[in-house]
This record gives sequence, structure tokens and C-alpha cells, in this order.
Amino acid sequence: MTTKPHENDSVAPISFEDAADRILSEVNEWHRIMALESETTMQVFIDIKSPHAYLCIRPTLEVARDYKVQIDFLPYTLSYETLGVSSNVESDMQRRPPSEAADRKARMYYAAARQYAALQKLPFRSPNRLLNSDLAHRAFLFAKAQRLEIPFLMSIYINGWGSGWRSYDLESPELLRKTLKEVGASITGFEDFIAPNSTGAIQLEQWMKTAEKSGITGVPHYVFHDSERDRSLGLFGREHLSLIRGKFSSQGLARHKDVEPEFSHAWRGPDYEP
Repeated sequence: MTTKPHENDSVAPISFEDAADRILSEVNEWHRIMALESETTMQVFIDIKSPHAYLCIRPTLEVARDYKVQIDFLPYTLSYETLGVSSNVESDMQRRPPSEAADRKARMYYAAARQYAALQKLPFRSPNRLLNSDLAHRAFLFAKAQRLEIPFLMSIYINGWGSGWRSYDLESPELLRKTLKEVGASITGFEDFIAPNSTGAIQLEQWMKTAEKSGITGVPHYVFHDSERDRSLGLFGREHLSLIRGKFSSQGLARHKDVEPEFSHAWRGPDYEP
């Protein structure tokens, strides 16, 4: 684990160590869910630098827990310029909003994420600079090849968003290698895999093209076969989880008769009891 952030601007005070330990204690359940039998697959494109992708991982796993659906998390590197978060990205990685309206939109983007992170008791702090997630996405694919993508993602997310990326350098090969080792991955061949023009870089480019063909506009981006229309359907945002679960229910994919398709956007965690 990396060092504790000096402060946390979450809505409700959350001890970083307690939050990290509580979330990462779910690792065995993540492995169990990802190993369940399935009859279909749903691709979920995420960007590690997106706070809303951070918020989607655990509620999305609930789909695989309740339905015979394999969740295939995949990387997609968003463009800050395309999103309107910054007019350009320079070496100092400081945000340069193209307008006051764009600045207001970006601030609300993080403010909303902070509120929902508090509901899940996830550590969260707004970032102090722009992030380049390309290298981390190659490392994610390296972990994914060993079926360790979920613990790898969540370890990075908790340490990164928990400190607003002040205590975790997303662009550090050494730190990414350390995280891989912490989650039990073999690091043999890691440097070659994440190098420019490497296997990892080629795979990332291919997955980004796949996401764009499916109509991606942001992350999380869900792609699955819609049997009602007999075609692939792509949806942006975890607010669509109830709709997605309803479609899987109509296909008879529920793991047991008590599964309910309704799913709150204000989900508080697998162990929450009102």
C-alpha cells in the first residue's frame, strides 16, 4: 500500500487505511464472481483516470454475481480535450478549461463522483493535475492476462483516488510493477509488455478501436448482446445497470429466482443493510 494521503475531501470522513482494508478484503469474492459459469459476456470499457469508472467496478460485478454473465473489463484511454476538461494537455499536466462553462462542468464531474464515492465508503479526493493512463492501461492488460485485473484495478484506484493521485504516480512503471507484485502477479516480461510499440500497446490500441466501433462516448461503457433486438447494444454510464439487469432477466439469465433487476444508482456496497 502507498502512504496515507495528508487529507481527504470526501463528503463523510473516511479513514484511508480502514477504507482500503475493507474494500480490498473483498478480493476473494471478486475472484469467485469472475470464475462463475456464464452464458454470455458483457464488455465494460473503463479508464483508470476516470472517477466514474472507479465507482462502477463493484456494482458492475453484482451483475455477474446475480446473472450468468461474464464481465470483461477492458481499457479505453479518454481524451481530456474531447471531453472538454482541458483545452490541451501540456508537460505540466495542469487543467486548462476552454471556457467557464467547461470548467464548471469539470468541477461538477468530480463533485458528483465524490458524493457517490462516499455512499460506497470509497476513499476519494479530486486530482491536482491531469493524468496519463496509457501506461497503466497496458499494465492492466498484463494483469488481466493473469486474471488479476480486478484486484489490480481496485488497488490502483484506492491508492490513486484516495490521495487525489498525490501519493500514487499513475505514470510510474516502478509503482505499477510494485502493485502487480502486491496482488500476486508474475512480473516476468512486464517491461517488454508495456514498452512503446509493444504487445501491450498494440492490444490497447485494438481495444480502443473496438470500443469506438461500439459507439463509446465515455466510461464506463457497457457492451452486450440485446436479445430483444438481436444486436449489440452499447450504453454509457452505470445508471443503466437496472436496464441492463432487466434485459438479462428477460433472457432468463438470473442465477436464482430471487434476483431483482432493479438496482440503485446510489448503491452502497454488497454488505449494506438499510
